[in-house]
Amino acid sequence: MQPKTFALIMTAFILISVINLIRRQKMTFKYALAWLTSCTLVIILTIQDSWIGSLAEWAGFALTSNFIFFLLLIFVIFFSLLLTIHINEQNSRTESLAQALAKLDHRLKKLEKEGSCRGH
Repeated sequence: MQPKTFALIMTAFILISVINLIRRQKMTFKYALAWLTSCTLVIILTIQDSWIGSLAEWAGFALTSNFIFFLLLIFVIFFSLLLTIHINEQNSRTESLAQALAKLDHRLKKLEKEGSCRGH
């Protein structure tokens, strides 16, 4: 099998998987957008393979394969950044929920205490 064919098949598989995850609501479109964009770029650059060579030459890479590995590294770094942002957002939400719960718990105990004092 030629590398071009293999790349197209694997990219199509990933693209279909991401679309299926969106459809089943296992992944939000917000996070799937990066995957969909990446898959689209890979498909375009695989079909127009002269473009990747031109981009590699423009970026100063002697070998196109080195440029592709560089792009993969950038891709991994980008997704790590996205996941870090997501984790920070979740931590902030968790902290806010914990504070709100503590306030409600404090108010409930205060009301129970006031109620038991009036009962005597």
